[in-house]
Amino acid sequence: MNASSSLFPVFRPCLVLGLLLLGLTGLRAQEAPQGAAIPDKDSEVHPPDAVISGTAQPPASSMAWWYRTPATKFWEGVPIATGRFGAMLYGRVRDEIIPFNDETLWTGQPYNAVNPKALSSLPEIRRLIAEEKFGEAAELATHLISHPVPVVQTYQAMGRLHLRFDGHEAVQDYRRELDMDSAIARVVYRIGDARFTREAFASYPDQVVVVRLTCDRPGQLTFNTLLSSLHASAVTRTLGADTLLIEGGVSEPNPEIPSRMRWQGRLRVLAEGGTVRAVRDGQNLALRVEKADSVTLILAGATNYVNWNDLTADPDARCADYLRGATARSFGTLRDRHLADYQPLFRACRLDLGRTPEANDDTTTRMDRIRAGAADPHYTAQYFQYGRYLLIADSRPGTMAFNNHNIWLDDLKGRWRGRWTLNINIQECYWPAETTGLQSTVESLLSFIQDLAASGARTARGVYGARGWTAHHGTDVWMNTAMTDRVFHGMAPMMGVWLTQHLWEHYLFDPNPDYLRRIYPLLKGASEFALDMLVEEPTHKWLVPSPSGSPENGFVLVNGRALLHDGKPKPPEGVRNSITMGVAMDNQLLRDVFTQTLLAATELGVDAPLQSELRAALPRLAPHQVRADGTLMEWLKPWKEFDPKHRHVSHLYAFYPSNQITRRGTPALAEAVRKSLVIRDDPAGWTGAWRVNLQARLGEAEECYRVLRHLQTSISKHPAPEDSDRVPSMEGNQAIQGITAGIVEMLLQSHAGEIELLPALPKAWPRGSIQGLRARGGYGVDLAWSGGRLASATLRASRDGTCRLRTAQLVTLTHDGRPVALRTIEPGVVEFTTTAGAVYAVTPQS
Repeated sequence: MNASSSLFPVFRPCLVLGLLLLGLTGLRAQEAPQGAAIPDKDSEVHPPDAVISGTAQPPASSMAWWYRTPATKFWEGVPIATGRFGAMLYGRVRDEIIPFNDETLWTGQPYNAVNPKALSSLPEIRRLIAEEKFGEAAELATHLISHPVPVVQTYQAMGRLHLRFDGHEAVQDYRRELDMDSAIARVVYRIGDARFTREAFASYPDQVVVVRLTCDRPGQLTFNTLLSSLHASAVTRTLGADTLLIEGGVSEPNPEIPSRMRWQGRLRVLAEGGTVRAVRDGQNLALRVEKADSVTLILAGATNYVNWNDLTADPDARCADYLRGATARSFGTLRDRHLADYQPLFRACRLDLGRTPEANDDTTTRMDRIRAGAADPHYTAQYFQYGRYLLIADSRPGTMAFNNHNIWLDDLKGRWRGRWTLNINIQECYWPAETTGLQSTVESLLSFIQDLAASGARTARGVYGARGWTAHHGTDVWMNTAMTDRVFHGMAPMMGVWLTQHLWEHYLFDPNPDYLRRIYPLLKGASEFALDMLVEEPTHKWLVPSPSGSPENGFVLVNGRALLHDGKPKPPEGVRNSITMGVAMDNQLLRDVFTQTLLAATELGVDAPLQSELRAALPRLAPHQVRADGTLMEWLKPWKEFDPKHRHVSHLYAFYPSNQITRRGTPALAEAVRKSLVIRDDPAGWTGAWRVNLQARLGEAEECYRVLRHLQTSISKHPAPEDSDRVPSMEGNQAIQGITAGIVEMLLQSHAGEIELLPALPKAWPRGSIQGLRARGGYGVDLAWSGGRLASATLRASRDGTCRLRTAQLVTLTHDGRPVALRTIEPGVVEFTTTAGAVYAVTPQS
């Protein structure tokens, strides 16, 4: 991820002020502009909330994050989402704020990002690279950058739901929570003898956010509710006495790519007892509820987005349909439908690391204790599940791929413009999908890659004169697949290849030929592009891609020429450069995608000419290389790193998530990985999460745990004002999911042609269990351990075959109580024949 923000435009206050002043004219009784009432998020200060006293009791759920105070900044809130439509709940008492967003609300419109200067410049760029005139090559490579603007478009927040309660100035026993087991957010407090409860959930089946307000005393609910937006164009209308509508366009259209995006939000208020009527709340239209017993609010939102090349949908009709369908059902039915959809996914995998009495404390107190050195294994189990919760919330069939920078957003700029970052971030978000029972979430990634490939074929032709498809380091909702931002960060044309590895992993976990047929065109296109990018490296005659760059890392140039690694500090006149040929990661990616495409084409019996191309190219790809200091080389030559401790470890892709390098299969290369990690020792954010997975593959349990302990209470790697150290950090979400994946790698590995149990179990987890893991080859796995050693395991086979099992202890296997014949491969490694549907019990020998 690019830590620099210099290329990203700031909110334009003069433009917005002018639009706001225009919006203040012409107010009608049932229509009001909303942009005037709401400031830019960066300058916003919320009014004081209620006075809180008393001591709240912990919630009943063991899978709840809970707090004794409302959120004071955005990312202290509680995130919920339907996969497409998300919200963040502050949990404020008197003036609740619930920002809501649609994943497709972006500036711009469909556009072709191919730079007209690109294709004619490519031969000269390649010549300069071959002659190692990297400075000149980088300058000319600016002709490859996205056109007509060098950046992706911007994701923008949609609106906010406000609840303003009468008489809630002082409350007792306040508690807010996110129950991850039910995906329901709650706020509970007392005023005197009356107990108020606020529940909210985002329903995937009904595609709405539902908020339920109750009190255990009748007639106690009196409040105003209204909708607002940061967008100056937003206008609110009432539809009858119980419905609000807000709609508008985006707030930052740029002249090069003018926006055609439209959006709408609707709120329906259903009260039991009392009354509901339309009123004015200051300059805003609102609905007023008086003396109700309970109230259900149903919130919907939509845009005119159909796909990356189509903006012909009707947001009005979409919102009306969502609201009509949801309001036809009772609150109980909506809740039951939500739970029936969500809980089978969340409960598919359960981790138990033990529980101490301190686990009953509020989440912030527990985080402070962990920072002070205390152990809280249940917190780690909850953190593991938080990664899964977020993936379920924002990646479902029919929605777009998980985005770590947008659906939970409350400004008009976004982090990194809200883009999908393709050079580690989106990949890390999906690392736990297959292993922890969330394989259905990969469906949204598949459809996302299909759209990316459709656009990427245009970029492959127009920029590189190549077959197939490409994508670079970031994209937007319009599937900009060109190089963006600048050459140093953007020169990464093989990121589409990396994305296809997730699709192949899905196949390895469930080898289904119908699925293989679905993904084969994507594999084929990625391979064709890579084949057409190959040039002959002059020294060894290896085939390597050109141009190429190691994501966001660079080597030192002096006077346009690269310096070799010498262990000394870089000279003051040195400048950083990324563009070259055949960086290690690209070579590794090509080795994977060529091999996989060849296997798929052979299995499906198609594309004999392509098979021949791949067979000819594979042995000529550049091999893994080790530098004189014993570290794995990141470039074709041992260039001098501009930043030896750089946060990206892209050249270690071959070790994780790939399996080209393994601890036992290629021990010398694995040692080079270990030595690389000694130097690249950044434990923060998504880098640290990747490190947990790498160290687990090395079998270094205590190092995994050291990094994990730091990560689970740290804030973002790139802190922003909305971040907080009072709640588990979302770190743009991907670090949490990378940690979830890393915990799995500590307990179970299956990448090396065998299932290994407890490969990196730390001393801090002497006993525990996990159910619902998945291993490659179509196996389900449950594990339990005690005293730091395997206590029992269960393997479920989905197909006939042969399973190889590695354990630290000698084991016996039974099926239906009968011994299973084992073939000993080496001490601690056995093979046995599996039958589809059979369940095998693994027991350590005494």
